[in-house]
Amino acid sequence: GAPPMPAAPPPGSAAGGGRPGAVSPHRPPGAPGHTAGAGQVRRWIEINGTRHQISRPTLVLGRSTDADVRIDDPGVSRRHCEIRTGTPSTIQDLGSTNGIVVDGQQTTRATLRDGSRIIVGSTTIIFRQAEG
Repeated sequence: GAPPMPAAPPPGSAAGGGRPGAVSPHRPPGAPGHTAGAGQVRRWIEINGTRHQISRPTLVLGRSTDADVRIDDPGVSRRHCEIRTGTPSTIQDLGSTNGIVVDGQQTTRATLRDGSRIIVGSTTIIFRQAEG
């Protein structure tokens, strides 16, 4: 029989010339270790048919140009309310003049679920979340 071949590192591995143990901090989607689709929850709100992706832990809604999502409605305060993503996601009134209504209840704080209807001023916002 022929002598066994020495084990060669697979092409592109760290042993093939890259720094040993080097880890890229940003993984492209689909790369090993990227978590998209693995229990990842996408969240967004819909205002008058327009989708606004929620990609941060908190999202401020209001009339101010400083708000993360601007709502051009005279019944909406400059910093009206804040959506906090998490398990579960919640909405918090930020001391607005007219308050918030979530699923028909006037409130200052509520837990959000997929399809929750939020009313600020005369604007209706639908909170959406989906796996993957």
